[in-house]
Amino acid sequence: MTKDEDETKVEEVPPHETTAAPINVSVAVPHYFGVTPPVLLFGTATATLAVAVALAILTHWLAALILAVVSLLLLVLFVSVARRRQGTRLARASAHAVDRVRDRTAWMVELMSVRSAAGRELARLRNELFDLSGEREALLRDLGAAVYAHDEQATQALIDEIRRVDDATQQREAQMHAVAEAAQERIRKGRLGIRPTLIETPTPPAVPEPSPPPDEGTPPQQPLIPEPGPPPDEGTPPSPEPVPEPGPPDEL
Repeated sequence: MTKDEDETKVEEVPPHETTAAPINVSVAVPHYFGVTPPVLLFGTATATLAVAVALAILTHWLAALILAVVSLLLLVLFVSVARRRQGTRLARASAHAVDRVRDRTAWMVELMSVRSAAGRELARLRNELFDLSGEREALLRDLGAAVYAHDEQATQALIDEIRRVDDATQQREAQMHAVAEAAQERIRKGRLGIRPTLIETPTPPAVPEPSPPPDEGTPPQQPLIPEPGPPPDEGTPPSPEPVPEPGPPDEL
């Protein structure tokens, strides 16, 4: 290996465009061959439904029923195509509306299922509470008869039996509360699933006002200079002695 081959050489990079021409950007657009455009399907389904309604008004029930079924099939086909080809505003709006209807339908089915199951369980627990209430009333009557007859053994046994019934009643009431709370929780979670997503704009944090540097927070004040006063010997200047006024001479 020679010295020239070992050294690194700088080579010019070939240009990306061979000529001075504008950039041409290509975007791949899906094309569906053999698929009816969604707008045409929607228009055909709407027209078929209108004709079915007109025939129903004219009491041609068989033809109206057939056209209504055809219109329903066309609508189902339109929704299927629109979900794949969301190129137009109508297709996007239709796909979104179908999704909303599907979610709400599933929510309604789940709501009816939850309420039905909770209603059956609560009805069973209420029947058990009703039976326990009747049993307690009978035990109270027997307890009164035992106390009146001074039968201490029967009295104690009836008291224990009444306590057992009271404990069973409290358990059934706790089960009823648990069933109701579980149903409400499932309904709340299902309702959250069908609500539209809300995007909240985050509030920017409060930026504190810049404070001045420590040496500029309280700027220095000019010192107070007292007013000059008179010298000590001039504070109270001497006043002349008072001269008595001359009076009339004393008479002998």
